[in-house]
Formats: sequence, structure tokens, C-alpha cells
Amino acid sequence: MIRVFHIRNDVRLPEQEWTRRCRTLPKEIQRDLNRYRRWQDRQAGLLGKLLLRYAAKKIDAALPELSTLATGAYRRPYFPYRPDFDFNISHTDGLVVCCSAVGMGRLGVDVERVGEVDLGEFRRVFTAEEYAQLQSSPDQVTDFYRLWTRKEAVMKADGRGFSLDPADINCLPERIGVDGTHYTVRELHLRPGYAAHLAARTLPEVTVHEVSLAELH
Repeated sequence: MIRVFHIRNDVRLPEQEWTRRCRTLPKEIQRDLNRYRRWQDRQAGLLGKLLLRYAAKKIDAALPELSTLATGAYRRPYFPYRPDFDFNISHTDGLVVCCSAVGMGRLGVDVERVGEVDLGEFRRVFTAEEYAQLQSSPDQVTDFYRLWTRKEAVMKADGRGFSLDPADINCLPERIGVDGTHYTVRELHLRPGYAAHLAARTLPEVTVHEVSLAELH
């Protein structure tokens, strides 16, 4: 089973609450969060780590603490002592998402807030087939975000992220191939006004839960 948790990030936490929540995280993570200038980015980072800790406890209370997180190739975080546990975090304006599972291989998730887009500015990130389909779409904005979140979720599941060239990955098929490995992608309906997709080599049961700040102990 893959569990997906999401939380709103559209209201700034009071300073006292921000400080209290930060102090529950390892010092290194606290330092990383404080490097962000915008409160939205700092808070998204905080909520992402709190969601990860919440998700890990829901799956297996014996999972390592956040202090044991390491960064592997392409700066992808993981727990060295639990290679069977994988997770991925994504955030956009107003929303943070974390997916996690045991024994499912690498996961990828991407969420974007839907807004106006100039399709021409993104020509270089799509294959010729993808771009032609977008150009002929009666709803270019919706289809752009749907296709882009599919693409980024797969790139994150691959593990190399933007070290890959997005234009080399055709995300129109049901199963999406990257260098001989194929991924299944599922659309996530989180909140109105957002597009999101989850990617993994196989997608069995997927559960989606909205979480409140009060639940993130």
C-alpha cells in the first residue's frame, strides 16, 4: 500500500508555533529551513518533514528518526538503515504532499497549483508528440498541468529528477518508460485548483488523507 498525506499551507503559523514545531526537528533540518527567505517556502519545508515523520509512524513505528536521514545520488533523501522504506515530498503554493510505502521501490509525487500558463515558454520540456497534443487541446491549461505533474512524478520516482531531460520522457502512454524502466502513474485528486500525480513501478492500493496541523505531533 502507498499512503499519500497532504496538508494546506496557505496561512502563516504564528512565530511561537513555528518555533515550537521547528524544535521538534533535528538541528540540521532546522538550519536548512531557515535558509529560505519566503515564509511560504520555510513553512512548506517544515510541513513536509512533519508529514514524513507522521507517515513513517503510520507505516512502521520502528522506522528511524529524521535525524538519520541521508542524501544519496542526485540529492535524493533516504533512510540508510531502512532501504525498503521510500518516500517523496512535493509542495506548491498552498499545499504540501508526502507519499510513502514499504517494499514498493522508489516513489515520485508532484503537485502544482493550476494557474495561467504560456504554453510556448515550456516547449523545450515536452516531446514533439506531447506538445502537439497540448496545442490541439480544448483545455490547454488543465492538460498542461496534468501532463507536467505526470512527467515530474516519474522523474522523481526514477531518482535523478531534473538531471534527466524532461523532453526525453514521453508521458502520454499509460506506462511511462525511462531508460528501460517503466512506471505506472495515478492522478491524485487532492483539492480543487490543484493537479497532482503519483508514480511508482507498480501502483497497488493507494490511500489519500488530508491531515490537519493538530495531527502532526
